[in-house]
Amino acid sequence: MARRVVAALAAGLAAAGLAGVPGTAAGQVFLASEPHPAFAVGPLFVVATITPGVGPVAVRLSWSLTLGPGMRADEIRQDLYLLWPAEVAEGTAPGPADPALRRYVEERGFEVASEGRLVIRARDRDKLGTAAEGDPSGPPASFVTFYKRGTNPAQSGVGSFLKIPWTPLLADPVALTSLTMRVKDLITPKPATWYEELFWGRRYILTLGAGTAGSVAFYSIYLEQRDRVIRLARDFSLLVANFDDADHLRIEDVSPPTATRRPSRVRAGVENVSLPLTGAEGSMPQALRVQFTYFSGRIAWRPILISLVLLILGNLMGAFMFTQEVTRFVRRRLHLGSADGRRRGMVPGPEALERVVPGVTTRDGVLAACGAPDEERERRASGGEHTMIYRGTRMIPESRHRLGRLQAVRRWDEELHEVEITLAHGRVRNVESRVRRTRQR
Repeated sequence: MARRVVAALAAGLAAAGLAGVPGTAAGQVFLASEPHPAFAVGPLFVVATITPGVGPVAVRLSWSLTLGPGMRADEIRQDLYLLWPAEVAEGTAPGPADPALRRYVEERGFEVASEGRLVIRARDRDKLGTAAEGDPSGPPASFVTFYKRGTNPAQSGVGSFLKIPWTPLLADPVALTSLTMRVKDLITPKPATWYEELFWGRRYILTLGAGTAGSVAFYSIYLEQRDRVIRLARDFSLLVANFDDADHLRIEDVSPPTATRRPSRVRAGVENVSLPLTGAEGSMPQALRVQFTYFSGRIAWRPILISLVLLILGNLMGAFMFTQEVTRFVRRRLHLGSADGRRRGMVPGPEALERVVPGVTTRDGVLAACGAPDEERERRASGGEHTMIYRGTRMIPESRHRLGRLQAVRRWDEELHEVEITLAHGRVRNVESRVRRTRQR
């Protein structure tokens, strides 16, 4: 039995040789107990149900076995094994898993993360095409989840290994065997910049597949055996992703192009994306990839709101820049006020300077007459000589037309005024005024 289980696990890992990272394809591989199985899996339906919560995905796996010509069910009587390159979140039946599964996995360098049992159900022809789960049938399946010992499970990947006990139901031509389980890591966030997430919100990628073991970390057992993979029959088989709450769903991309998208014919308010599976002689990896996001409210408000905010900001910035240009033009070409023009800075006028008498006025007197200076300088080597400097600018308009106090300006002349008051021994020694004129266009 040990050889059979290990060989089955190794054969299932055959498809992992070129799978680089976990999550690239999440699809199961069916394995037989005996080498060179003379039967196939078909039809096969892998149905994943995605909810707005975007947590572990409920997956229902329904299948039957297709026998070779002239074969009877008793001739293929054997347990089946299933390798799933993702973590089964929890069991659906009470009790521990078959202890043999844990031993076989650990002997091959893997660490068991969890284990449990799953209810096996029968879906006869009356339940096909409906949302009914089916009736419990036969002993439950056992499973263990595991990862490569000494590695980080988040990087190397977590797999699940299931043992499905033999029942005649497996070969029933008018019924399907069904397993329902919650599987982690089928949905991963789409890599995006902060701007993309701000504009579109968090987007996700669902990857659902068949015929692959997913992670290269499982490949270490591959060379031991590779002859127990059960091929997919040339029958009607499907990968199906059902998205609940279709009114708040936005699907951005579906691959491969052969996949179809339409409203569900079984459940209202559900979007259905499906991919037909192609039968082959060996294990052929096939995957359905859907990029999607859920939104709240009646419509996808985030792109509209962000676009509206950007539009408003753009218009406000444009209006601000236009206002600045208009203001500069008006100030350059029009003047409302006296003919003396515009002044900037506080330069003492003639009346103030008449109150500053050399040899008499002190610093306090200068401050009282002229106010605080724009700059002060002190020369200690010159007996404490102190200089107070006042600066200002006067813009004088050259008028073209005048209407009362309003003038149309041809050009402006600029006068730079500077007054220096020098004090020595606490009293004013000298007052010097300078004016520099510049003609503006």
